Amino acid sequence: MLPELFRVGPFAVRSYGLMLALGFALGIVVLVRRGRARGLEAGRLVDLCLVMVVVGMLGGRLMYALTHWGEFAAQPWRVLWPIQPDGTVGLQGFVYYGGIVLALPVAVLLVRRWRLDPWKVLDAGAPGLALGTAVGRIGCFLNGCCFGRPTDGPFGVVFPPGCLAGEAFPGTPVHPTQLYMSLDSLLIAALLIVLDRRWGRFDGVIIGAYLILTGLTRGCEDLFRYYEPSMVIVRMGGFDLTVNHLVGVVLVVIGLGLVARARRRAPGEDTQDGGDGWSPA
Repeated sequence: MLPELFRVGPFAVRSYGLMLALGFALGIVVLVRRGRARGLEAGRLVDLCLVMVVVGMLGGRLMYALTHWGEFAAQPWRVLWPIQPDGTVGLQGFVYYGGIVLALPVAVLLVRRWRLDPWKVLDAGAPGLALGTAVGRIGCFLNGCCFGRPTDGPFGVVFPPGCLAGEAFPGTPVHPTQLYMSLDSLLIAALLIVLDRRWGRFDGVIIGAYLILTGLTRGCEDLFRYYEPSMVIVRMGGFDLTVNHLVGVVLVVIGLGLVARARRRAPGEDTQDGGDGWSPA
């Protein structure tokens, strides 16, 4: 674990922030390359990505604040205030789903305003979003956040003192859920690329598949992840129903709707290329 790489005065360069930045950069590169193949203007795609970085971080921070309001109730202005009590500069605490929930509708509004095809943009960017998430989750592991429940299994990791995982479960092996999520995101990205080669002509299918796979895998990962009481809606024995489970269900439903929409809007096309399209279920 290496939460802080180096410090320049009050500015601390953290591994989490660095990996997050690398994830954003990778997502932008993937979107631009895949967008060009779909006839989209590269300059507009870069502009869109820059806005999405800001909006996504804002959404992630706001959702963290809503689900951890006890940290900010006395000083609500600290939600977006970058100077920490110890004098360091930077924000800590983001919820991944919050970024998606805010960024996707803003992206649709912008691409419509700029007269881009929203479905082509979303389909082009979905694999990059998954790859960027895979890189960003490595930053979570190095930072010692987003950790799992205690385990006596072979994959348990003991986090050192000085991080959230080490403080919550000192000297106790926990599930490295950050690495589970990173691996799942890599697999999602690979599957989306394969799906795109086969069904990419159905606009909306790739982003729909991304939402479905993200919602399902996140629901499975959250079975092993530790959550603060503020994130838990209902406790049922050894299983906690959390806010993220509900968001995951919503993403799956939206994704299924997008896939169904794409299928309806392209009747007959799935049988034109040698039978390599979808077959009726």
